[in-house]
Amino acid sequence: MFNNEESSEVRKRILKEAQILFIKNGYKGTSVRDIAKASGTNVAMVNYYFQSKYNLFEIIFEDALDIFTKRIFETIHSDLPFFELIEMWIHTYYELLFEYPQIAAFILNEVSLNPEGLTQRIKKRNPYGSFSKIEERIEEEIKKGTIRETPAADFLLNILSMCMFPFMFSNLAMTLMEIPSNIYSELIANHEKYVIQFTINALKPCENELKTEKATL
Repeated sequence: MFNNEESSEVRKRILKEAQILFIKNGYKGTSVRDIAKASGTNVAMVNYYFQSKYNLFEIIFEDALDIFTKRIFETIHSDLPFFELIEMWIHTYYELLFEYPQIAAFILNEVSLNPEGLTQRIKKRNPYGSFSKIEERIEEEIKKGTIRETPAADFLLNILSMCMFPFMFSNLAMTLMEIPSNIYSELIANHEKYVIQFTINALKPCENELKTEKATL
């Protein structure tokens, strides 16, 4: 039998190797036997510490989601000027997804296997306060005339989809474009700048809208 210190190290090793395998092969493409082999343990030990592959997956996913939501919500609640906030918000998505690529993979897996479970996971982290905050900021900017009429829900969906999609479907994108992962990473790093500029430009009133506003004053 392991002592407490050895047990803790074995558990950490299993978690680390499972995370790597889930990212590389996906949930379905990873077996308990694969995890046991990679971590230098055996199937019985993996089951002893985590009971099942799904329980192991849940622990890794929950840790990643905690990091992800905390950083995103902190950014949204900051007092940065609005366009700086948008830039930092998008940058935070890209920074986190480069650092924790398993988040995108795990979310995609949950959308496919357990959408209700994913909804509950996000709900328990209370996203409503952050949604209300960005809605308030948008309304303030609309009143000041710095941005056009923009529904907060649509805006949030646009940010989420533009930031998450390149990471969720990276394997498909690399296959279709016939490029290796290092080239794709460079492409995504440059794509962040495009998403920031695209988002800010889409928010700003066009010239005709500004002329109409001036004419009504």
